Amino acid sequence: MKILAAEIELREQTRETEQARAQWAEDEVTQRAAGLQSTQQSLVERTDKVIAAIIDLPDGEAQFAREIQQLTQASAAMSDAEGLLAERVTGQAAIAAETEAIEWLLQARRAGQGGGGGGGSDPGDGKRSGADLASSALAQLGQSTEKNAAVVQRDVQQSTGKAGRELPEEFRHGLDRYFEVLEE
Repeated sequence: MKILAAEIELREQTRETEQARAQWAEDEVTQRAAGLQSTQQSLVERTDKVIAAIIDLPDGEAQFAREIQQLTQASAAMSDAEGLLAERVTGQAAIAAETEAIEWLLQARRAGQGGGGGGGSDPGDGKRSGADLASSALAQLGQSTEKNAAVVQRDVQQSTGKAGRELPEEFRHGLDRYFEVLEE
């Protein structure tokens, strides 16, 4: 989702603005915050257009109720961030609102979980719980060529020290002592 990538980039720009705030004149801070607010406003509008497009699909509201709810929550969080940026707030509150929007966008993007678009077990009040929180949505973010890939837990054997020569006991003892001295 391009909106997701843009929101992540906006959050990084907000962080950078907050970190550099002390070095900038008041006019510069106002100008930067206005630019961030404008970007956030365009992302809200784009998200609202996506929601409207989904609703306009044949049987869209019924088929994609869960995704519509998640995108609506993302749009609301983005609107909160936009209001904060309009007041030149680039600190924790703005970053938290942008992070919440990112989490909701990730939830809407997540594929193959919750039984499709039929609403799943979401109570509709926008609160996430249970299995929905079992793995953070941020853990699902990443570049992958397999679009519907699922996170799979695997048992991993020891990855080092299994192959190669076996060192004699006196060498192992000497190496252990060497590394102990280095650590001190």
